[in-house]
Amino acid sequence: MRGPPRHPGYAPDVPEDPGGSRPRAPLDRREFLGLSLGTLAAGAQDSRPATAPAALARRPLGRTREDVAILALGTHPLSTLPDAQEAAAVEIVRRAIAAGVNYIDTAPSYPSEQALHRAERRVAAALAGCRDRVLLATKSYRIEKARALAELEGSLRALGTDRVDVFQVHAVGDRDDLRRKLDPDKGTLAAALAAQQAGKCRFLGVTGHADPEVMAECLAVHAFATLLVPVNIADPLWRSFVRHTLPKAKAAGTAVVAMKVFAAGRLVAGGKTTPAECLRFALSQDVATAVVGARSVAELEADLGAARAFQPMPPAEQERLGQSLAPHPGQTLEWYKRS
Repeated sequence: MRGPPRHPGYAPDVPEDPGGSRPRAPLDRREFLGLSLGTLAAGAQDSRPATAPAALARRPLGRTREDVAILALGTHPLSTLPDAQEAAAVEIVRRAIAAGVNYIDTAPSYPSEQALHRAERRVAAALAGCRDRVLLATKSYRIEKARALAELEGSLRALGTDRVDVFQVHAVGDRDDLRRKLDPDKGTLAAALAAQQAGKCRFLGVTGHADPEVMAECLAVHAFATLLVPVNIADPLWRSFVRHTLPKAKAAGTAVVAMKVFAAGRLVAGGKTTPAECLRFALSQDVATAVVGARSVAELEADLGAARAFQPMPPAEQERLGQSLAPHPGQTLEWYKRS
């Protein structure tokens, strides 16, 4: 099945390249130390037997009356693993759930239009026997109501479930996109409303990473339960979702789910920042949870460690980290935003 051409709001969750994509660059010495020093220091204090890791903190998911762990699992990276590593991909999801992650974000288009539903099938394998322990979110960027409903049905089959918790209108890019996708009679929103009425999803969400003003305007069109947008150290410097969109979501009671926390590795490449700093920054904003992806259990465990150790980042430190990236290189770093 061929999908529609890429529209202005579409940007992959990791950079597309012919050699295969990765969620982040390999950890260099600084990054490794940034994640590990806290653990090493704690272990040096005494020689008592190791205890169970701390539980992940939870926050309300907006007005849904659900609570979510501050770390959520994104599934694009694990969907890029080859078939020979299928078991490893499934194990990442299982380990996340066992650690207390209870929000999983996926999509039929992960990893690509040429391999539809791969991520969802891998999530389904991991959810066997524990579906009710997680909030499951999927999405569609099909513009027409009928096509979006058909895509949701495909997602439900791939996920092995009769309903998802969050169905998201995906990748709203510009105002024309907003007008067409959020048409309550013919657009993706119409499909989401019909699915909700039919009991095939509980909550409705919207996603976008191109224009913070457009995403704020989405909240005036419909009372979405969730908003999936970029939240990272670089964001406040240029066309900022943190500055322009998050306050509108808070006022509307819409839960913000942070994505592109590492800017697909570009923020940690070359030691610009550490993964721990990126996650701490994102969780210090008005967000319910931060979605991170992993291509290995080791990457997942590093993110879990940073989330368990989370302490709010003072505004002065946030400013210092942002200014360390200045002058902002625009789409070189945040390729997904419209200039």
